[in-house]
Amino acid sequence: MKKAFIALSCAAAIAFTGCYGSNACFNKLHDWNGTLGDKWINSIVHFVMNVIPVYYICLGLVDGLVLNTVEFWTGSNPLASGDTYYEKDAQGNQVAAVKNADGSLSVELTDAQGNKSNLTLQRDENIVRALDNQGNVVAQYDVSAK
Repeated sequence: MKKAFIALSCAAAIAFTGCYGSNACFNKLHDWNGTLGDKWINSIVHFVMNVIPVYYICLGLVDGLVLNTVEFWTGSNPLASGDTYYEKDAQGNQVAAVKNADGSLSVELTDAQGNKSNLTLQRDENIVRALDNQGNVVAQYDVSAK
């Protein structure tokens, strides 16, 4: 009876914490594993992290019960800050973005001639705003209006 109660309590805790989120801890660990070497080393490390339940602890406890719950209630995952994005197209235009701790994105756009523009993207409910360096709104988009 005691084991059934503990199992039911754990299932309820996972179900009611709002744990669906970005799983930043698991993703960072998985991405780190991909940088270790060739496919053989990555596969061996992946296997070891499954035998020693590193992935399960990361995904189930750290992400599922803590970080994703924080993300659910605050809108931002504390471990996801500092995530970066970079892309360059065939014409030489580039975009680089960094996620800030407050959930906003700092974006640097560079055209093929080397001209740079910096923006900060902020989201409030269904509104995404692009701010210039002085904090002025230069663009706004309602993501709910389709």
